[in-house]
Order: sequence, then structure tokens, then C-alpha cells
Amino acid sequence: MPELPEVETIARGLRRSLTGQRIQDVWLSGCPLRRPVAPDLGDELGGRTVRRIRRRGKYLIFELDPPGCWLVHLGMSGRLCRMRQPEPPAKHTHAVIRFSDGSELHYRDPRRFGLMALYDVARPDLVPELRALGPDPLGRGVAGRLWHALGRCGRDIKSFLLDQRRIAGIGNIYACEALFRARVHPARRCDTLSRTEARRLAAALRGVLREALAHRGTSLSDFVDSAGRPGDHGSYLRVYGREGERCRRCRAAIARMIQGSRSSFFCPRCQV
Repeated sequence: MPELPEVETIARGLRRSLTGQRIQDVWLSGCPLRRPVAPDLGDELGGRTVRRIRRRGKYLIFELDPPGCWLVHLGMSGRLCRMRQPEPPAKHTHAVIRFSDGSELHYRDPRRFGLMALYDVARPDLVPELRALGPDPLGRGVAGRLWHALGRCGRDIKSFLLDQRRIAGIGNIYACEALFRARVHPARRCDTLSRTEARRLAAALRGVLREALAHRGTSLSDFVDSAGRPGDHGSYLRVYGREGERCRRCRAAIARMIQGSRSSFFCPRCQV
């Protein structure tokens, strides 16, 4: 699933090419995604202009004029592909948005776990899905908020980081990487972390995410940006996907364990 760096990479690419463009018309496949796409979505989007594109957690937000927020989530396998000129929809394409300059934006999603919805609200903070999200790990004041939330939580820290209501945008890859950088075992109970460890974890999250952003995200299976280019961060991962390989810090073998049906990768010597 695309996480914060991958979604932000897509947002930055689309921001350069689609800001100020008017939506001419929309084709929909009629297939449901995570939930059914409103049948009148195309009519409601048509004629509106893209005023701003931004990210919140793992969501892409297209702020429109006349006022509205078009929300897109890529789910497990979704892609947004910008075409400079019209092209026939490829397999698993569920939406084609045509713009007044002749370009198109194709939404492809083989597993159909994504989401596409339009809200007639003036601000993104009025969208229900966005209101339910926790703070952005790249925002201000995250260390203090993280420390207070951890002290009231008896879950394991890995599950906490994956809960979008706690902190928005973190998925399996960057949770593993940040915990390694912070020297925290993924099975540690949240309420056992000290204030110093919480600060170290907040800094680790920011560092890991900023590095991944600098490399345009991680492509381990099917992630590509809006221009079809894969991310370059895969070779910089310290623990994720490296079971049995040597830790680059202490040379112990990287281990893997299952937590909540997901694989957690960690160094049994560095992370306590």
C-alpha cells in the first residue's frame, strides 16, 4: 500500500501539472471500490477547476472551484497515471478524468480497495475521512502529542503506528524503519516507552519519511508515481524485507515476526 512518501510524491507531481486545469468530463467503470463510487461523480466533477492538490495521511485531496473536495485513496494497489493526451483505458482502470488541455488522469486499481468521493465542502477539515485521522508525523508538535498518546495506550507500538487514528500516513514499511532507527522493539507496549524514547521515535519517523521522500518513495511491488516512474528508496531500507541479512548497525541477523497479520522486520540486538 502506498504510504505517506509515495502519496506525497504523487501529489507533488500532479500539483505541477494539474493545478489550474478544468475538468472537462469523467468516465467511470461502474465497478465499486472500497465502497461504491457515486454514479453522479462524473457530472459533479465536470466543469470544476483544480485549485489545489495536497496530501493528508494517505489521502490525496483535490480542492476544486466551485468549492468542493475530491478525495482519492489508492488502497492496496491503486495508481493515478497522468496522460498528456487521450489513451484507451488499460485493464483495471476505473476512472478517466479528462481535462481541458487534452490531458487525462487514469485511476487504476486491480484490487479495488481504493476510494474516490466528492464532498461539497469548502475545506478539507470538513471531510469525514480526514477528520478521523491522527496528526501528520511531519507536522509540528508531534513529539509531545505522541508521548501523551503512548502513555495512555497498552497496545504494542507497531500496531499503534499503523493506526491512522493515532498518527496518519504510516504503513508497514516506514513503521519498521522508524522503530529500527529509534531502537524500539516492535512488540514493546506503548506505555513502557519513556519520554526520551518517544522523542527519539518522533524524530525517527520524521527522518525516515523525509529520506524516503527525497528518493520519491519505495517501489517493492507496483508503486509508480503519476508519470509512471518507480521510487528509488528500496535500496536504502535498513530492516524491511531483509530477514536473515546482517544488520547494518550491529551485524546481527535481521528477524521477522507476525503482528496482526503483517510482517515486522527488526534487529533483535539493536531494538529492545
